[in-house]
Amino acid sequence: MKVAIAPIVLSTASLGLMLGVAENAQAALIPNITASTNMGSAFSTNIANTVNGAGLPSNTPSLTGSHAAATTTNAWFGTALTGNITFNLNGSYSLAGFSFWNFNGQRTIGIKGVTVQSSTNGTTFTTIAGAPTQFAIAATSFAAVNPETFSFSSPVTASFVRFVVASNWDSINGTGFSEVQFNRTPDQPPQLQSVPESSSLLALLAFGLAGVGLRKRM
Repeated sequence: MKVAIAPIVLSTASLGLMLGVAENAQAALIPNITASTNMGSAFSTNIANTVNGAGLPSNTPSLTGSHAAATTTNAWFGTALTGNITFNLNGSYSLAGFSFWNFNGQRTIGIKGVTVQSSTNGTTFTTIAGAPTQFAIAATSFAAVNPETFSFSSPVTASFVRFVVASNWDSINGTGFSEVQFNRTPDQPPQLQSVPESSSLLALLAFGLAGVGLRKRM
């Protein structure tokens, strides 16, 4: 009987590990980031609206999804043409890339030329290899837009990210964008990934016991 049970136990354990890894890999969004800028804010817009998920499905931060047309409550428009936008990740992460939604509704307002930098202390910033140097124009009409997604040449350890804005798409009144969300790599090696939730464990246990019953020798 032991010989018959062993393969089922190993298979169940392997499946549990795979599910745990999959859960962790999907949870790549860096939560609770904050933003600040030296570029001012026009029309009562708030830089916080670029990181809080406003305009995304269910107004919830996500690495995917269409962003609704930019408004004063779900996007930001600065009074300066160029300057810095700094994102505090509120923790140290292995930063892999990000999703970006440019200002959609008036194409000349969106960020064009940019340098993307990272920092571990919020003071010393280094340009990230493989980061974009230009963002695309968003929709010219007031239509929802999907994000541009970017992956760096290799992950960088970061607590802060900075956009050094060099230009926009021909606006003389200011520069803005709709949303940005950052993507981290899994924090732990596979053998230390979190185990499945209790409901998943119960399902795996039932699967294993069923397998034992089928292979049991009389």
